[in-house]
Amino acid sequence: MAPVLNIQNLNQLAGSKPLFVNANLQVFAEQRVGLVGPNGSGKSTLFRLIRGEIKPDGGEVSLQAGKTMAFVEQEIANSERSALDFALDGDSELRELEEILSHEKHDDAWFDAQHRLEAIQGYAAPARAAQLLSGLGFAPEEIQRPVSSFSGGWRMRLNLARALMRRADLLLLDEPTNHLDLEAIVWLEQYLARYPGSILLVSHDREFLNACVNRIAHLQNKAITLYSGNYDDFERTLAERVAQQNQAVRQQQAKIAHLEDYVRRFRAKATKAKQAQSRLKALERLERIAPMQLEDGHFALEIQAPERSPDQLILVENASAAYGERVLLSNVNLVVRAGARIALLGPNGAGKSTLIKLLVGELAPSAGRVERAGNIRIGYFAQHQLDHLDTSATPLDHLLRIAPDVKTQDLRNFLGRFGLAGENDERPVGGFSGGEKSRLALALLAWQKPHLLLLDEPTNHLDLDMRDALSLALEEYTGAMVLVSHDRSLIRATADELWLVADGTVQLFDGDLEDYRAWVDARRAKVVAPEPIAAPAPVPAPVEKTARANPVRKKSLLSKQSKVEKDLQQAQAALQENQRQLADPAAYQTLGAAALAQLDQEHKALEQKIATLEEAWLELEEALADTV
Repeated sequence: MAPVLNIQNLNQLAGSKPLFVNANLQVFAEQRVGLVGPNGSGKSTLFRLIRGEIKPDGGEVSLQAGKTMAFVEQEIANSERSALDFALDGDSELRELEEILSHEKHDDAWFDAQHRLEAIQGYAAPARAAQLLSGLGFAPEEIQRPVSSFSGGWRMRLNLARALMRRADLLLLDEPTNHLDLEAIVWLEQYLARYPGSILLVSHDREFLNACVNRIAHLQNKAITLYSGNYDDFERTLAERVAQQNQAVRQQQAKIAHLEDYVRRFRAKATKAKQAQSRLKALERLERIAPMQLEDGHFALEIQAPERSPDQLILVENASAAYGERVLLSNVNLVVRAGARIALLGPNGAGKSTLIKLLVGELAPSAGRVERAGNIRIGYFAQHQLDHLDTSATPLDHLLRIAPDVKTQDLRNFLGRFGLAGENDERPVGGFSGGEKSRLALALLAWQKPHLLLLDEPTNHLDLDMRDALSLALEEYTGAMVLVSHDRSLIRATADELWLVADGTVQLFDGDLEDYRAWVDARRAKVVAPEPIAAPAPVPAPVEKTARANPVRKKSLLSKQSKVEKDLQQAQAALQENQRQLADPAAYQTLGAAALAQLDQEHKALEQKIATLEEAWLELEEALADTV
């Protein structure tokens, strides 16, 4: 079986340095491959090579002939098309067929297009697009809004929906969860687990990788190594491989030491010179086994808390939060105490970030009060803070501004824990990646030794090494914490309490993340997307002809044709109703498996009946032509 994607003997330079040397990777049908490796190992370059944006310096990067590929455009679209139409545009074949069927001329190409549209279930495409948009967090009333009315993050979700609409053999996804909340991530991983094609995925979300992939392609040392299983399986296998290879290294080194010792002791003795020379040649021929190391980001994060802290850090009483006339939260009552470890859950836009802003004082309550203990230090992290970093200053400059009396070397050592040592502490922040800016913001926060951490999506832009380091640091942190994150591994490792922010309220959630997942599924089932208007199955237009012969036979044929047309119209109406039921997202929540299976059988039977009737109609039409 030929691979869908074939990478053979790939050689690629990054500037003057080799990025890949004789690298190989094959992705076969229905394989879902996670692409992992340290920063700079070539993940983004590999995606560009596969998409054909750049050419390999050597070797082959090819898609199997006849196979199609889909990927998420990185440019943020600005279109006046509706969100639904924008997503549907991702299926280029659907749009081409619709264009053909819009013509009045019912020739062979028109009938071929109609049959192909039925084969790809094109009439159900609007409902499928609506389901995709709903899963990615768009409310039913939003799918008819123009693309230009959405923010950048929501337009990236539209780009993702557009890519998912394309029925591709290979789907490329580069950090697809970056602009998603936890609810959308859970939906996406369920969708990808059922994806009928092959997937090549880059992600720094451990649980997302575990749920979505069945292979791991590991980029390291200019090569690509493929492992079976998910990310956890890969880590275990890699650790075993490292242990085995290093054991082999130790055994080889002992053998080398023994041979070298023999040569050294007996090389000058005439009776042993021949044996010594033989061992010397054996040493020269011996292929050295290179030691292996587990990847280590060399991050040693530490976030310290003050030795003493008031018991009650923040009190919120009957507080409301509003932006203009829009009230997001109302009648909020809660207490954040010393040592509390809280994670906020809730749908996107429900007010999690707003609650964090209330707690830190960035937003004043529109009603009620928020009282903070005197002289407490709050370490606040939010994505918008990255934009407030001084782009002309270096990380060392930033730290010197809050610690002017500390020795420069001590500050450098501290920044090194966050991967900002050496050249990085002298580089202006303006040239930093999102991950480097996030690490600097976390370093500035940690320097304060806060009583309370308020963290709003701290893992965005962080790779797996840094996420693991942050998770360990938060586990060891002894202060209080309130966390908003879509990284379930981080929540599981660091939070003791889950609070639900939904429907304008904030309350303790009685359950764990699996219970929350069930809550999300139940809530989603109640939201029924508006039924998209599906185009009715076209009815072949009868061709008018003037009969000049055999009027009796012609009358009989016309009568039969009229009956076939009536039966055809009834079958098409039944098929349209059947398609409406199958396209309704609510049907999959309310109907049982048996009823859905019955609907599917009816759909196939109606399609077969319509095909038979259409063929009969055409035969009668040809017979009528003979009477002319």
